[in-house]
Amino acid sequence: MKTGDHAIPHWKRIFQIFLPMLWVHRNKLIIAYFWGLIAVSAVLLAPWPLKYIIDNVLAGKPLPGWFDFVTAGMSPVSLVLALAVATALIAVIGALSSAAEKMRNARIREQLDREVRSKVLQHIQNQPASMFDQHKSGELVLRLVDDGDKVVRLLTKTTPVIFRHLATTFLAFVAMVLVSPLLGLLGGIIVLGLAMLVRRYAEPLRLASRNKRKAEGDVSALAQEIIRGLANTQALGMEQKVSERFNDKTRISKHAGVEETRVVVDMERIMQLANGLAIALIIGGGGLLVLKGQLTLGSLTVCMAYIIQLLKPVEKINDLAFSVSRAMVRGENLVHLLDQHSKIQNNPNAVILNNPKGEIRFEQVSFTYPPNPDSHKDNCLVNDGQVLNNINFVLEPGKLTLLTGPSGSGKSTLLNLMLRMMDPTSGAIYFDGVPYPDIQLKNSLRRQFAVMLQRNYVFAGSLHEHFYIAGREPEDAQIWHALEMVAMTDFVKKLPQGLYTTLGEDAVNLSGGQRARLALARTFLMDRPVLLLDEPLANVDPESREIILDALDCIRAGRSCLVVTHQFEMADRADRIVVLRNGQLETYSGQLSVKASAVSSGIQTGIIRAAIGGNSK
Repeated sequence: MKTGDHAIPHWKRIFQIFLPMLWVHRNKLIIAYFWGLIAVSAVLLAPWPLKYIIDNVLAGKPLPGWFDFVTAGMSPVSLVLALAVATALIAVIGALSSAAEKMRNARIREQLDREVRSKVLQHIQNQPASMFDQHKSGELVLRLVDDGDKVVRLLTKTTPVIFRHLATTFLAFVAMVLVSPLLGLLGGIIVLGLAMLVRRYAEPLRLASRNKRKAEGDVSALAQEIIRGLANTQALGMEQKVSERFNDKTRISKHAGVEETRVVVDMERIMQLANGLAIALIIGGGGLLVLKGQLTLGSLTVCMAYIIQLLKPVEKINDLAFSVSRAMVRGENLVHLLDQHSKIQNNPNAVILNNPKGEIRFEQVSFTYPPNPDSHKDNCLVNDGQVLNNINFVLEPGKLTLLTGPSGSGKSTLLNLMLRMMDPTSGAIYFDGVPYPDIQLKNSLRRQFAVMLQRNYVFAGSLHEHFYIAGREPEDAQIWHALEMVAMTDFVKKLPQGLYTTLGEDAVNLSGGQRARLALARTFLMDRPVLLLDEPLANVDPESREIILDALDCIRAGRSCLVVTHQFEMADRADRIVVLRNGQLETYSGQLSVKASAVSSGIQTGIIRAAIGGNSK
């Protein structure tokens, strides 16, 4: 983690990222901290009425001169009652101001929590797909939902508590010194000693929290995988094996949690012993001063109240240290994520395409994945991680290009390059003659593509929400027209609430064919110049297959269309067929009609040219 050439500590990066977000709410924070100071002042004033009752009513000592204008002519009974009322008023002021502070901070906390989550989500959405090579989806969910919340609580809940404790400690120490310099000095030494004890446990607590957090992340990631693959687990009878794997992860998490608790308990034990010793010293020292006539009994009562206030932060300091340590660990995780920036960037003067035609040209494009084997998306590596080698082809408007080839030949990589999910290692890609880096990625380039992925993920929500596209909500009439294109109108009309029927997570209440047809309908609704379909006929029933093929004939009109497929029902509909093998463009056919069976046979036997019939490169 670096800025310039100098590494920045994690805690500094945490504050560099999140304090500016907190600074936006500075006016509200000032008011909240003001109420906090009022609450602290009320706590420190609370023992003084009792001091006056002990010293000036019971012991008969004269009241301070500034009391005369209030207490003139009052009997001892009236004075006691007046001081009791003052005690009650101080308590009311303290309670109201404390509540006001907490409510202010709560409002700031909820707003900041929302802003942090939005920031993290936006950052994740701006990252390339290769992010999932470094982070499991369960980890990212924790970063988004839980880690941000803990950092926000550090800034808006734990920090105000620390502020109140520091203010209480400082003001109580000053008041003790004014009442009895010796007891004040003794109290200061006690607090410093306790602070050193806390510092001793800070690092072990931080390490224990980090280990616990890592174990929780592993459990969360595995749990998400298990839930997603539950149907496969049940079908394959792997419940026992999956349970054993999950139990192994939870066992590690349990040990990490126990170790974290052990460190906290050790710290609590030492602090409780130290607190008892501190109170004993103040009682003993104060009692001796009273016997020598150097301190009144009322003043000793005030000092005892203040030493208790001094020790309260110390008693809570283990909880505070735990909260801070846990939040810093979560913050480190977030900083690590937020400091990962996509290498896919626009050039400074990137443009927005006007009247795009949809021609995409690959010129001598090669792509090599990083050395990490986990990041390889295609199984077949040409040479030292190279997946595509010197690819040249053109996707023309109004033409349907069929991209096929054996698994691992580079089809998915080529599709990702076309969508600019990644940049080529060498060579260049052009859209209507404009190099990709010279086109604004989010605001222009990606808005030229209507994409139907092989895995048609459908978010939970209404069917109508499924058609929400790139910042606009289509009208119902447009949706019905798109559904008509894929022969889904009758099905949707039979649903309980029509377009507003709620779909389950990933549309589990729809068949694979229905999901594919919905995805194609949304693609049609996008009305964009380039159409990319990844295995549109995979895992669909024969009826849906015919419907998809017929709909595609209508949707492709006037568009550049690329279909990645192993299904060769589309071969005789293709204007061009591109065959990738071992990352190279082996065959580029310009025939308008090709026998599907011949192409299939050629892929399986390797005799591509014989199957296609000439005109190959």
